Amino acid sequence: MPRPSPAQIAYGLVTVMLTAVALLLLTRTESGTGAVLIASGSLVLGLIVSLTLPARTRAAQAGSAPTGAAVHSTAARPATERPRPEPSLHR
Repeated sequence: MPRPSPAQIAYGLVTVMLTAVALLLLTRTESGTGAVLIASGSLVLGLIVSLTLPARTRAAQAGSAPTGAAVHSTAARPATERPRPEPSLHR
């Protein structure tokens, strides 16, 4: 299993901290059981966020990267050759 990247650790840590603080403030729990449930739920959510981070970054990069067909079609044509006009359907 590969080691987590610094970005994964940071996103997971921030998620755990913000979720725990928000849930503790919203529920106003004073029992130990409630605090343990909130802490464990925050840890699970932080783990999910940190593990799904690579999938989200790869999907974002794949959407912005040019496709291989577009790269090859422009590279195959010499720079001095002008593209041919497409035939018109209107006469």
